[in-house]
Amino acid sequence: MSPYPPISSLEANLYYHGLYSRPVLVARSGTNPWKPPAGPPGYLPRKLLRTVGNHPLTEIWKDKIALQMDKILQSKEIKWTSTDVTRIGTVGEAIAPVVIWIGVQPDTLPWELGYTVAMECKELLVANQILDVEVEIRESVVTRYSGPKLLKPAALDDPTAELREPLTSTLGLSISRTRSEWAEGTGGFYLRDKIRESKLYLVTARHVVFPSGPDHKVIERKRSGQPYDHIALFSSTAFINYLGQITTAITKKEMVWEFREGVVEALRTSQGKDGGEATSKLASNETLLQEVSQAIVAMKTLYNNVVKNWDNLHDRIIGHLRFSPPLQYGTGSAGYTQDYALIELDQSKIDAATFTGNAIDLGTKITPDDFTCRMFPNATNRHRFKYPFDRLFQVRDIIPDDELYNPHMADQQGEPCLVVIKRGITTGLTIGRANNIASYVRYYNADGSEVTSTEWPIFNYDDNHGPFSRCGDSGSAIVDSLGRLGGLLTGGGGLTDRTDITYATPVSFIFESLKAHNYHVT
Repeated sequence: MSPYPPISSLEANLYYHGLYSRPVLVARSGTNPWKPPAGPPGYLPRKLLRTVGNHPLTEIWKDKIALQMDKILQSKEIKWTSTDVTRIGTVGEAIAPVVIWIGVQPDTLPWELGYTVAMECKELLVANQILDVEVEIRESVVTRYSGPKLLKPAALDDPTAELREPLTSTLGLSISRTRSEWAEGTGGFYLRDKIRESKLYLVTARHVVFPSGPDHKVIERKRSGQPYDHIALFSSTAFINYLGQITTAITKKEMVWEFREGVVEALRTSQGKDGGEATSKLASNETLLQEVSQAIVAMKTLYNNVVKNWDNLHDRIIGHLRFSPPLQYGTGSAGYTQDYALIELDQSKIDAATFTGNAIDLGTKITPDDFTCRMFPNATNRHRFKYPFDRLFQVRDIIPDDELYNPHMADQQGEPCLVVIKRGITTGLTIGRANNIASYVRYYNADGSEVTSTEWPIFNYDDNHGPFSRCGDSGSAIVDSLGRLGGLLTGGGGLTDRTDITYATPVSFIFESLKAHNYHVT
């Protein structure tokens, strides 16, 4: 029996206030009493996940503590979904405590058993001289997010830049298998084969193109006589939504035009009364009105061209599935998730003169100064970075395996920190922080079997910029601030579709798997 009273419903639901997925607390080893809010929930301190950084636990987590905790969970037949290590603090707190954060399937673990498990895990930590780490259990599920040539990225001053981006060859394409249009995801990164030099491939997550199996089969198109398994840019639903985005942008610009026109008319009326000042304001506002008018024309032209050239699904086919190994968890010596597919692109869709290669369009929503400061939170690292004048953030290398968990960069407090970005079809361009300690995810198969997989975890950047990923972002490439490819986004953990932690498979694992299947890619 616990010496402490059970967790109240209020504490269970408000303990993690501020986290995007709103997880429910089941049990915790910490003895500090939770204080209910004196006012509305909005007055509660907002919780925030942070990377671990320097801590003794990083030295013994993967080869010792994680394995022994798995035995504890299995011995109690706990339906756990993930085991993460994170610092959980409140917004504005300088130093947050390290927490072993165990996720369990909703409504499967009563508080009393949860408390027993949390305390056994805590005792394991103490026995290994880890005295300042608590164990918390929360409800959480892990979700596997599931014609013409591509356009040239727009110029810096083009008002359609953000709207054109989904139709360019920059990373983050919205893709869907034509045989399963109800599922869609993101195109990750491009590869070329040293042997098959004429082939250009796009890598994505397997569950994006095979959302309902078969998971255990190798899929490969080896002979020219085999039927094509086509991959399209946009599912039918996604294409309709894309047209809606353009229409909404046009409507908003027309609202701005009406406002500017009113300002110009008012200034023309008062021009003779206010002298030179009114004349100066009139000139500047007439220029703004003209710019808005030109933007509306450009957006309407884009809309008409998109409907004309891309409306038919056949015209949006960009390639076919070339190869995908079985979807497997806990694969290889490191135990990572094998969840990728190789798409052979149709060369007629690629204009060699405008093909961007592995580049992320930074868009217009994050200003150059904000992007630079967030990607390099420690000012000492910023002097080497130059924001690309064409907004195309080039990907030129791969993050070494040892650096995934031992980053050489630092955050604003001087702690080791690997800042990463991705562009996905749901959340667009986002910035996050890769954790320097691996996570473990538990999967439950339809036949009752269970398997654990190692994941490279990415946390949201902070509490101000939204989640790093959501459903639909699977297949996105994750890239660090130096333009090095780190991993392929495969899913996320949280109680809702607004994830608190994103999971990825290191790209080095994918390269090794491709090489084993005779794909010598670069």
